[in-house]
Amino acid sequence: MVASSGIEAHRMWPSLMAALLLLYIASADEVQCPLPCHCENGEVDCTQAGLKVWPINLPANTTTLILSRNQLKQIPVDGFYLYPRLKTLDVSNNQIEHIDEKLQLDHLEKLDLSHNAVKNLDFLQGLPKLRHLDASFNQLNVLENNTFIRSTRLHWLRIDSNPIKTLPSGLFRRNEMIGYLSLSNLEVEYLPPRLLDPLTRLQQLEVRDNIRLDSLRDEIFHYLGNSLRHLNLANNTFSSLPRSLRQLDALRSLNLDGNPFQCDCQLFWFANWLEKRPTIATSDGMYCLDSSLPLVESLWKMHCSAVRLETSTLFQEGLIGQPVVLTCNFSGNPQPSVTWVTPNRTILQWPSTTAGDVGVDDVALLSSGQLQVNTLSRHTAGDYACHASNALSNVTAFMRIHIAPKGFRRVQIHSIIAGFTCVGAFVLITLLVQGFRYLMDRFGWWECCYCCGERLSPRAKQIRNLLEAIEQYKSQQLERLRENYTGQVNRIRENCVQQMERIHQGYAGQVKYLRGVRVYGTQQLTTIREQYNDQAKKVYDYTVDRLQTVQRNYVSQRSKVRKFSAHQLIRLREKYKFQQKTLNKIMENLPAFYLDSCRSAACARTDSVYFQDVGEVDVNIDVVESIIKQGIRLDLPDDVCLEDENLDALGDEELEGAIEEMEAAGARPRKRFGHGRQSSAGSLDLSFLFAPIRFPSLNWRRRNTVDEEPKNVASGTALEVAVEICPVPVEQETETTLQPVTSTDC
Repeated sequence: MVASSGIEAHRMWPSLMAALLLLYIASADEVQCPLPCHCENGEVDCTQAGLKVWPINLPANTTTLILSRNQLKQIPVDGFYLYPRLKTLDVSNNQIEHIDEKLQLDHLEKLDLSHNAVKNLDFLQGLPKLRHLDASFNQLNVLENNTFIRSTRLHWLRIDSNPIKTLPSGLFRRNEMIGYLSLSNLEVEYLPPRLLDPLTRLQQLEVRDNIRLDSLRDEIFHYLGNSLRHLNLANNTFSSLPRSLRQLDALRSLNLDGNPFQCDCQLFWFANWLEKRPTIATSDGMYCLDSSLPLVESLWKMHCSAVRLETSTLFQEGLIGQPVVLTCNFSGNPQPSVTWVTPNRTILQWPSTTAGDVGVDDVALLSSGQLQVNTLSRHTAGDYACHASNALSNVTAFMRIHIAPKGFRRVQIHSIIAGFTCVGAFVLITLLVQGFRYLMDRFGWWECCYCCGERLSPRAKQIRNLLEAIEQYKSQQLERLRENYTGQVNRIRENCVQQMERIHQGYAGQVKYLRGVRVYGTQQLTTIREQYNDQAKKVYDYTVDRLQTVQRNYVSQRSKVRKFSAHQLIRLREKYKFQQKTLNKIMENLPAFYLDSCRSAACARTDSVYFQDVGEVDVNIDVVESIIKQGIRLDLPDDVCLEDENLDALGDEELEGAIEEMEAAGARPRKRFGHGRQSSAGSLDLSFLFAPIRFPSLNWRRRNTVDEEPKNVASGTALEVAVEICPVPVEQETETTLQPVTSTDC
């Protein structure tokens, strides 16, 4: 129970600490609120608190700070690090003149700077999330294109009542989110036509109380047709209205009160437009400057009419050189102004161009509806345009002047006659000149034209001087070529001699080098030959030594094998004698009826050579080796030991003598199967009386290292292989299989 209560207390400890921390923060917020201010739910209201310096002892969770109607003169840059959650700041009705550009408020969304003395808005670069800005009633006089470039989230903007004289055309190029904009009570005289184009979401626009603004360009509302709902243009000095006002399809309210409109046909379109949308604006507040009647009523009484084409000359044909008159008559109220355009783009206007005036291309205006071409030619023929316009509409009529085919044929005939005349005159002049020259040359009259002693004409003298100059230039060039050739030959010879000397020196050096290389090669060959002889002698000596060693190993291994084989045969013979004695005793003790067929004890005998005496049967060493290779297994009982002190006492010489006797006797080989008696028809099976006798088996293997004994190196006879015979332990034997013996068992 104590342990469980301790665990529960440990789990409750973090929640208890969090509760204490929240309680401390809440108590700290309540304590930090200054006396003149009111703090509640993150909002600090210090209106009319008499503050002269920026407060620093406010709650840390302040989101709204109202410092309106105080005596603050500046906003410190480092005065907001204690309020990281601040979103709304109201410093209206103070004495703030300058705000540092390094001001950084990353979370501020609403700022009220109205009724201060701020002169620029460069600090807006540090307010990236600002959505609401009121900078009215300050001392702003210049706004640049990049003033609001960082305020991309700006939604509500008011810059009223500032001494601003010009507004740049790219002021709002990054502020397409603005929905409310107020440009009232400024000192501007002109608004750029593309100022409001980026504000595609603008819903409410106020341009009022601008006493110097007398007109708006026709395309200023071109891109606001689907968004603008409320438009206030009151108390300006507008005498007319922009025609793009008709494109505001989403407009719901329009205020044009207090403007001195000029009631003429220039505004007649407005009466027609307002008649279709009577709920947008009331006509009671709109009056003409020179009339006491409302604007719409005054416009309807003027009976304005659009331009209409009455008569026009569409096609006119004339002869070259004759005058042509074009007619174009229009009607409308007010009287439309007419403009003529000629084929070479010359513009003539009526009434600025008086009647009878001649243009550049012999074209003149007779009246507002008549144009005269004084002389028809290729330049004056072509397409003409007559354009008429008034305040309501404009109309254009096109006409063409064409040269008649008769005029072309006449021109062609005149051209042919003139061509032939020129050709005849040229031929006649040529014949006269050539005849005169022939006569002068034929009778030598040219010589009479020069002085005595000077038979050459100036042309001939000029040619002679030219030939002399050419001959002199040729001789100079030949001399230069000769000198150049001689110099080139000398340089080539000198270069050839130098090259031959260099080649001779190089050849001598190479010959000397090759001689040294030959001497060095001879020495190296002698050294290599001596080294080869030494290495060959060492290899021969090493080979002879290894062969002798292998021969000695082979002889030693063969003698060991023979000793071991003789030793094993002697043991087997002794054991056989022991079994024979045992069988004889058993046969003597058996009853008589079991010995009917074994009276002579022939059943106890065997034909095997292994169990006969050495003296009785000749033993051949080759038979022993064949038995060893066949892997014959001999079984003996566990209590029988083949170790014989007499055999162990035999020396190596005695064993070798026994082996030689066996080889001399030429013993016949034993049969492959059977190690006891041979089964016959008259023998008696006594296997039920005693257990079979097991002899330790012999196993053989080839040694890993083959020792070669060259009996005769020159003859190249075959080499013999030494074999080691290793006894296999009893516990590793099986009755039917022969286990392999590794080299580590010997």
